[in-house]
Amino acid sequence: MTEYGEIACSLSLSAHGSRRLTMLSAFTAHFNVDITSMAHINGTQFSGPLNKPLTSPHNSSSSWENEAIRGVEITATVLIFLVGVPLNGLVVWALGLRNHRHLVRRGSTEETRAANSFRIYVLNLALADLVLVLRTPLMLGYIAHNHSWPFGLVFCQLIMFLRGLGLYASAFLLCAVSLERCMCLLRPVWARLRRPSWAVPLACGILWFAAIILSAPYFHTTILMEHNGTYHCLESGGFNMGLFVTETITGFILPLLVFLGSNLAVLVTVQQIIPSTPTSSVPSTARRMMRMYHVLFVTMLLFLTCWVPYFVCRFLRALTIEKPHQDALYKRAVSGIYISLFLVYIKSALNPVLYVFAARGLGRAIKASLVSTIERLFNDDSTESIRRKSLKNSQM
Repeated sequence: MTEYGEIACSLSLSAHGSRRLTMLSAFTAHFNVDITSMAHINGTQFSGPLNKPLTSPHNSSSSWENEAIRGVEITATVLIFLVGVPLNGLVVWALGLRNHRHLVRRGSTEETRAANSFRIYVLNLALADLVLVLRTPLMLGYIAHNHSWPFGLVFCQLIMFLRGLGLYASAFLLCAVSLERCMCLLRPVWARLRRPSWAVPLACGILWFAAIILSAPYFHTTILMEHNGTYHCLESGGFNMGLFVTETITGFILPLLVFLGSNLAVLVTVQQIIPSTPTSSVPSTARRMMRMYHVLFVTMLLFLTCWVPYFVCRFLRALTIEKPHQDALYKRAVSGIYISLFLVYIKSALNPVLYVFAARGLGRAIKASLVSTIERLFNDDSTESIRRKSLKNSQM
C-alpha cells in the first residue's frame, strides 16, 4: 500500500540502447504533495509525479505555495493525531483496559453475550485505527524537516509495516463485524446461545496474525534513498507485482465481497422484519432494526468512499508505471491515492463516533468508565486529605 504524496521514480540508463528501470511506491508523508519530480543524478534521470526539476531554483511564488502546502500538511497531521489518538485511545481504555462491568448490566444472558462480542470487535477496530494514527508524529517530523526523513532506516521500515498492519487489520475486522451482524440476524440462536465464548477473541487473533504476515514484506521492500542531502523513505526499490496482486486480492477484493455480501443480506433481512406501518406503531425490535439499517448504510458508504478509490487508483498506477505516453493518467492516479488515503486516515480518527452511535450500550460503557474513574480520583483525594488531617490532630 502506498502513502500520501507517494513518488514514482524512474531511472533511465543507457547501455547498448536505452533501458528503463522503475522505482515506485515511495513512502513520504501522509499529506505530502510537494515532492520534486525530475532531475539528473550523475547523468541518470530521476523522475516523480510532478513535472518540476529538482535542481531548478524556486521563485518567490512557488516557494510561497510550497510553504502553504507544508502548513496544510502539518495542520492536517496534527488534527488527525489530536482527534484520532484520544478518541480511539478512549475506546481501547474503556473496553479493554477497564473491566466491562458497566456494559449491558441489565438484560438477558444472550444480550450480554452479544454485547460482549460487539465490544471485542470494536476494541480491535479501535486498535487498528490507533495503529494508523499513531504514525502521525513521525510523519510530522518528516514534514518539519522539509520532507526529508530524519529517523533512519529502522523507523522507515517500522512505519511502513504499521501502515500495512493498520490497513489490513481494519479491512479484515470490518468484514468480521459484518459477518457477526449477519449471523445474529440469520442464525440468532447459534450466535447468542450455542457459540462458544472464545470464538470471537480467537477470530480477532487470527485476523491480526494474518494482517501481520501480510504486512511483514514491507520490512524487506522498504529502502531509504538519499539525494542532495534529502532522505526519502520508499516502499521498494522496484515495483513488486506479486506484492501488489496479493495486497489487492487479500486487502481489497475479498474483503469487499464479504463486506458487501453480508451487509446486503442484513439490509434485506431488516427490510423484511420492519412492518410497513407508521413509526409510532413499530415495535421496539423493529425500531432497533431500523437503527441498524441506518448504521449499516453509513458504514458501507464510508467503506466504499475511502477504500474503492484508493485501490482503483493503485490499479491505474500499476497499469501506467512503465508507459511514458500515459504519464498524465499516472499522475492523476498518484493524486487519487493521496486523496483517498487522506480520507482513510480521517475515517480512522473519527471511527469511534460511529461505534458509539452504533451501540448505545457502548456509549454508556465509555461514559460509565469516565465517571467511575473521576469519582475514584476524587474519593482517593478526599480519603488522603482526611487521613492527613487525622494524623495531624493525633499528633497535636
